[in-house]
Amino acid sequence: MIYWNNMRGTIPDEVQSLTSLEHLNLVGGPLHGTIPDGIGNLANLKNLALMENRLSGPVPESLSKLINLEHVSLGINENLTGDLDFLCPLENMINMSADCGGADLKVTCSCCDSCCAATEHECCVVKSLPWADIGYCFPTLPPALQDVDNPFSD
Repeated sequence: MIYWNNMRGTIPDEVQSLTSLEHLNLVGGPLHGTIPDGIGNLANLKNLALMENRLSGPVPESLSKLINLEHVSLGINENLTGDLDFLCPLENMINMSADCGGADLKVTCSCCDSCCAATEHECCVVKSLPWADIGYCFPTLPPALQDVDNPFSD
């Protein structure tokens, strides 16, 4: 597991060689640049949390090779772009959030559970989840995606 550790700069190329990695959580770092295409080679990855950074460019379609993905959190990255529907067929996906809401729409995602508005730093649930009802908005990453105890669950 790689958990937020105040990384700065870009996502290091070395991450893509960690083929046993199951959890990559780089939430809230001042990371910039693009999401490396090589992350699609992390065959065991279950959780990809890159929310609240300054990442830009298209989300690599190589992520569609990650058949074990359960949670993807890409919201609050003002300059990520593209259509994320290539992730919709992943059978193990439990929830996904991206910047598919707000006035400055740069990402589309028909299967996202929550859509964020990067400029407002807010995400709203667009599909019913065990821990939230449709229309529930939260100012940061939902706890279910942070690998911490979930205060919304019973």
